Amino acid sequence: MTEKQNSKVFIRAGEPVGIIGGKDSRYCRTDDAFVVCPDERWGNPLYADACLEENDFHIHARLTLDRLIGTGVSLLLGGHYHYNWSRPEGNLTLRICLDEDRIPTRRAGIMTAGKEMLIVHGRTEPRKPWCVADDSTEKEFVGACSDYFRAGEPFDVDIYRRQGDLSFEINGKEVFRTCLDDESRISRGRNEHGWPINFGFLPGRGMVKIHEFWAEGSFAEPTRPTTDVWQQNSEGYSHYRIPALCTTPGGRLLAFAEARRTYLSRGWEWNDSRGREIGASEIHCVMKTSEDDGLTWSDQKILIDRGASYEARDPSPLVDEETGEIFLFTRGPWVISSKDEGQSWSAPRSLAPALPGDWNSLTPGTANCAVRLRHGRRQGRLLVALYTKSVIGLIFSDDHGRTWQPGALFASYGACEPAIVELSDGRVIVNARQHSDQIGRLILVSNDGGTTFDEKRYDPELPTAEPGNRCQSSLMALESSDAGSTGSERPIIFCGPTEGRTRLTLKVSLDDCATWPVSKVLDNGSAAYSALTARPGGQVGVLYERDKYRRLSFQRFDLKSLING
Repeated sequence: MTEKQNSKVFIRAGEPVGIIGGKDSRYCRTDDAFVVCPDERWGNPLYADACLEENDFHIHARLTLDRLIGTGVSLLLGGHYHYNWSRPEGNLTLRICLDEDRIPTRRAGIMTAGKEMLIVHGRTEPRKPWCVADDSTEKEFVGACSDYFRAGEPFDVDIYRRQGDLSFEINGKEVFRTCLDDESRISRGRNEHGWPINFGFLPGRGMVKIHEFWAEGSFAEPTRPTTDVWQQNSEGYSHYRIPALCTTPGGRLLAFAEARRTYLSRGWEWNDSRGREIGASEIHCVMKTSEDDGLTWSDQKILIDRGASYEARDPSPLVDEETGEIFLFTRGPWVISSKDEGQSWSAPRSLAPALPGDWNSLTPGTANCAVRLRHGRRQGRLLVALYTKSVIGLIFSDDHGRTWQPGALFASYGACEPAIVELSDGRVIVNARQHSDQIGRLILVSNDGGTTFDEKRYDPELPTAEPGNRCQSSLMALESSDAGSTGSERPIIFCGPTEGRTRLTLKVSLDDCATWPVSKVLDNGSAAYSALTARPGGQVGVLYERDKYRRLSFQRFDLKSLING
């Protein structure tokens, strides 16, 4: 392949140059091949370090399988990991399986091979088993592997998409042809450009050697440079989700996330017909730091790994600029804190006694759900927004986090994952994701520093996406001390995906959230949860999920330059 602008190389002569995965003992390099070993924890998928737009494309790989019995490899195209389901290829994936495709027999606890490798393809979903009957319409048998290649010899795999038709070839011979727009395959995606498409490999019960791996087509890219803070299948975890971000009084960047380990890969593939959620003990809270405005990041540090008794989910930071103390809230709710720029953290403390009403379990609203008030009569108050079961509640502290008290409480069907911001006159706005038929984000207004809610409305200018696929969004005000080159205005920034979970968009209000005249796309590809933080001199940092949850990436930009375009 001659390299050109619309092509990307992922493995060249066995050397990985653009892949996600491949950084621990389950991968190795031998001769001219990159070797991917199976793994019983989460299947050990290896993905291209790119996403294709749903236009015409060509994916090529040169592979070797040492055996054609009892081993195999799946090619994954289109799907993504979503929510708590453990299947690594996720939902709506076209899976092309070079495998024996059969439940193996078990003798004295030892699995034995069933039959020679077959070639099948079909859609997989996280809540359905792949191992269905051979005559099922969910997958199609198209031949035996031995008809197309031999054990121990390299063979070429090519996948072409031409005007909606997809063809799969081995050694230049077409094996099957299907249609990506068929409901039994990959869904259409968003109307304009289609969903960005994942692609990669999942080994079966043996090693897969990859000699070459590249693609040509239209790639979904961020609009400005990004730095990957976490990637799928790295540092001992299968996935990283739910980003959070803050700037310490000393200027250090702290990034937080849920690090998730999933169940055994073969369990869902052979035995489990239900799809199982990750246990609380398999989710840890991790942190990385940056001293150079997000260009490089430290090694990962595990902050919370205590399991079900103290869940490490939904990390949400809050900085008290007056004392310098940093609080980190997690599900429960619990709180830990640091007085040394995040180098060490206190033991967890339960906030359950401070919860409003009769609700004994509220969850932090993920990133940007906590704020220190700077205006009005309650200046210095620490305020945290929480939610559960279509209920949003606030807790507050007037003594720098030593004690906490219950605040406002509001019930609204489908309301969840609130963000919070203070207006220039001291009023507080809670901006929440909601799953009702209303257009726009749910807005709750408090005139007394979060003690009560005084107004409910919906903001039609803020994106909600379609029902069932709405997403968390982040919200932040830039104070005069932060705004720098933005001038005398006090910008309030909203960040979230606008079309399904794609097109991460920044919206800016200069009139206390009354209007949002500025709208800029930060990433035209797959994007979901995000977190914002103010940097000195009018700079803004955003940490967000992209490429179908395969990575958490960081962007930094100057707000005035972004607004002026």
